[in-house]
Amino acid sequence: MNMTRSLLVMVVAALVVVTSNAQDLANPLEPAKAPSRIFVGPVVGFNRVMQTGGFQYYANPSDAPLCPTLEDGSANGFFVGINTEIILGDPKDSRSSLIFRLLYDRLPSSFRQFNDQLPTRIIDQQGQPTTIMTSTEFAADVVYTTIDFEAMYRFGLGTTGFGIQAGPVISYALQKTVTQLFNLLEPANAQFVPDQRYQYRNFNRTAVIYDGDIPESNALRIGFKAGIQYEIFLRRMTIVPSLNYNFGITNLTRNESWRVSAIQPQVDIRFAF
Repeated sequence: MNMTRSLLVMVVAALVVVTSNAQDLANPLEPAKAPSRIFVGPVVGFNRVMQTGGFQYYANPSDAPLCPTLEDGSANGFFVGINTEIILGDPKDSRSSLIFRLLYDRLPSSFRQFNDQLPTRIIDQQGQPTTIMTSTEFAADVVYTTIDFEAMYRFGLGTTGFGIQAGPVISYALQKTVTQLFNLLEPANAQFVPDQRYQYRNFNRTAVIYDGDIPESNALRIGFKAGIQYEIFLRRMTIVPSLNYNFGITNLTRNESWRVSAIQPQVDIRFAF
């Protein structure tokens, strides 16, 4: 009896082990689902815009000798859109992928150039000529909005979650305008004498020299973007923060060496497709 009981216990134990192992193996009638190779989701980011190279500040070519060249401008913007990642090779151990993004991108900039205090001859309230010290500023506010297409290659750095990404950016300009202002800063009680060619703001202390489309501007911008990223894997999605530099290769206009670049921290969210 004891021998029969021992044999029964051994058979039951063997069945438990076999059943357990069978659960770990893929059922040939119901194959295990292969890991996804395509991931899709939204992306949002911040732009620290740097427009460099400069452009001539004037509305009329005849005014050019009297006007400066504005060299560097900066401002803050943002971008939003969708991203798609395609894993290269076996998804289980792949370290590389292709990433495509379609973005709405705002890349504004503000240029400022202050002038030294200069003696200015005016007519006072008594109708007498007098000389005062004045301080002025040339300013230009640029609105530059694009639709971007990015095609990037990602390479993972081992199993750390970190990776590097790089690739070209092609942008089509939706809006490209500039407002050129001439501001009277000092003295506080002075005003410009109105000129019919210009509009005025701020109680005639700001002259609007030009307000409209950027002359001779290009419709396309080509850039190169590169940066470092970190992948955070959750149960149903992947969150990928990254820090990138988007360098402008082409000029904003046909006549000046005026380029648009940006430092771009961003977050991609991806779901298996």
